Amino acid sequence: MQILSIHLKNIKSHRDTTLNFAPGINVLSGPNGVGKSTVFEAIGYALFGVDAQSFVGKVERFVSIGAKRGEIGVTFMVDEENYQVSRTVGTPSKWLLAKEVGGDFEVEEHKDIKETEARLKELLGLDNGRSLAEQFELVIGPFQNEFLGPFVEKRPTTRRNKFDEILGIDSWRKTFSETNALQKAIKNRVEVLEGAIGPLKDQVAALPGKRVAHKAAKQDHATTAKELADKQQKLQQLFDQLKALDDREQALRQVAVEVEKLTERIDNGHEKITRHKILIVEAEKSRQLVADNAAGKQAYEQAKQRLTGLREQQKQQRCLDQELAALTNQSSALSASIETETKGIAVARQELVAEREALKQKSALLNIAETVQQRAEQLPQLRETIKQRRDQLGRLDGRRFGLEEGRDKLGEGVCPFFQEKCLNLAESPSADVFSVKLDELAGARSRVQEELLDLERQEAEAVKAHEQIQAFVVQRKAVEEQVGQLEGRGKELDRRESALSSTQKELELLRQRLAAKQEELATFASLTAEIETAEAAAKRHQQARDLYVAHQGQAAKLEGLQLELAKFEAFLKQLQGELATKQEEQKTLAEHYDAKAHQSLRDEKDGLGRDVGSLEMKLKGLAQEMTRLAAEIDALKAIEQEIIAKQAQIKAYGEKEELVKFLRNRVFNKVSASLSERFREEISQRANQIYRIIAEVDEELAWGDNYQIVLRDMADGELRERADDQLSGGQTMSAVVALRLAMLQTIGARIAFFDEPTSNLDAARRENLAHAFRAIDVGKEEVTEHWYDQLFLISHDVAFTEVTDQMIDLDRID
Repeated sequence: MQILSIHLKNIKSHRDTTLNFAPGINVLSGPNGVGKSTVFEAIGYALFGVDAQSFVGKVERFVSIGAKRGEIGVTFMVDEENYQVSRTVGTPSKWLLAKEVGGDFEVEEHKDIKETEARLKELLGLDNGRSLAEQFELVIGPFQNEFLGPFVEKRPTTRRNKFDEILGIDSWRKTFSETNALQKAIKNRVEVLEGAIGPLKDQVAALPGKRVAHKAAKQDHATTAKELADKQQKLQQLFDQLKALDDREQALRQVAVEVEKLTERIDNGHEKITRHKILIVEAEKSRQLVADNAAGKQAYEQAKQRLTGLREQQKQQRCLDQELAALTNQSSALSASIETETKGIAVARQELVAEREALKQKSALLNIAETVQQRAEQLPQLRETIKQRRDQLGRLDGRRFGLEEGRDKLGEGVCPFFQEKCLNLAESPSADVFSVKLDELAGARSRVQEELLDLERQEAEAVKAHEQIQAFVVQRKAVEEQVGQLEGRGKELDRRESALSSTQKELELLRQRLAAKQEELATFASLTAEIETAEAAAKRHQQARDLYVAHQGQAAKLEGLQLELAKFEAFLKQLQGELATKQEEQKTLAEHYDAKAHQSLRDEKDGLGRDVGSLEMKLKGLAQEMTRLAAEIDALKAIEQEIIAKQAQIKAYGEKEELVKFLRNRVFNKVSASLSERFREEISQRANQIYRIIAEVDEELAWGDNYQIVLRDMADGELRERADDQLSGGQTMSAVVALRLAMLQTIGARIAFFDEPTSNLDAARRENLAHAFRAIDVGKEEVTEHWYDQLFLISHDVAFTEVTDQMIDLDRID
């Protein structure tokens, strides 16, 4: 993972700044106030999601003066692919992640900022259950004023809780603490129940003698009070004598506890070493079994591979069977179809021939006579002549009407034209003038009428002939249509015969395919036998293969178990030395302590205390019994049932208390301590190597109990340990830098940020620290087994100029 560049717009002192970073070590330099720390804060804000309030208290202060909105963009590379994360400061705030595709950055779609953070965790390789912001603030890029942080915390509990939080094991300790309240609640409940049962049992047992005891209660009360006062005075004297002996005993007991713990750890070490030796023997046996069964495993795998191939052939055989059945069905269906179609075509041919002959005979009967044709052709001319004659007849009738009217007018002496007395009448009578005209007109009309009747007769004959011709035309058209239909049926029969021929060819091809499939299926005749042979081979080598697989993992652990055994044996030797020292101390303390005399006084005190307690209880009981004996007799049966119910509750609570005790003492308490010890041991080893490079002295750095920084060296031939106020500022700063680098490796961070890491260091340590950073970056074996992609430092120290990959002077950037 590598950060390529960052762009800041309106972020504190950076109005519009772009910085490009190189692989390896990047050092930011420049005078105070140019915004070196702001660059680190911006990376934490955009890439790790740190809240701006963590840097400046108020979000508004993270934006340049006069601006309402700030923007940060960080471009980084993961596995040869470029990404760009951008985040705005102000309202509304946006946090976007984009991936470079074809030279352009395409924004990935995330439903919310949680999904964006999860994606960034995946890309940065920091998906360990803790938020990116916490990882940046606690380990990867702590703020300048928090660099020493919990390392210099004086209170062990506070320091332990803080580092447990950083290393992610605080949840186990919190669970241990939280379950304490539950355990106390259960215990208190049991004590309440037991305290309630005790008096009830006493009441039930003492009930028969309650009346007798009530009479003697007053006398016993006075005697008991006198005896109690005397014994209380003597008991106080014994307390004073026992105090000195208790102090000596406490010191001896403390040493004894430490001896017991060391003895227990040594015993556990012996048991662990024994178990590891057993595991080593088992691993050696597993390695031998793996070697012995390798050939059988290979034969099993070959048989399984062969069986897989045969199974595939078996699938092909089933497919061929299905295809063969389908082809057989198709062949049968086509044969039946061809037979049916052949019969149908023959019948249709016979029917077609018969119908053609019948139409031929019918067509011969539809010839029209010439006379009928001629008469039908005269119909239009006849109708025209008839129309003329009828018009002529109408005109004659009009003339006749006019003559008749004129005749009548003349008889009256009136001119028929002027409707007045006619002065020009001829000498002949008016009747004679019109009679001649009317007779001529009647003859003409009679001739026209006769001619019209003859024409109407001829028209009727012509209409009849025309109707006969139309009927013949309709019949002939019907015959022609039937002939056309017969022609179409003939063509349809031809098409059916052609299709039948194609179907016959298709049937022949289908039969050829059927024969080919039968031949192909014959090649699988021995397939079942081959499958049985392969299955038998696999079964024969199954046990060898199972033994190989079962012991392969255990065999691979052999070298690791041998290394752990050597480590355990060395640690056991160290514990045995500590035990001898404690046993000598215990012997010295025992010589100045008389346990018998102490126990004698203690027994006397206990006896006297019991007497006092008994007397006090007796006094209290006497007073109470005089007032409650009568009521207890009536409630005896209820008390017995109540005792049974409370005992059941005590049992249930006892089981719960045992479960909580087991979880707290065997699980939650030991897990957090074990994890803390493992982390401290791992980080101490790495940090010690780095510290030796920085300090260049013969000192050993260790991370002790409760995460205390401890430096060990030899002074006057003896091992000396120094911690806290015994360390100088340079030693503390060097140790913190070494521990933080080791912690970075432990959590798997590929980048880290250091703000003025050379504070409180002398010139030699600053130069050594610079070379240590370079060694870490390139992955030298004497410093670390891991390497970083990038380190970012803020420093004015010239020691970094020789080892850095890029020196960025912010004072020279416009």
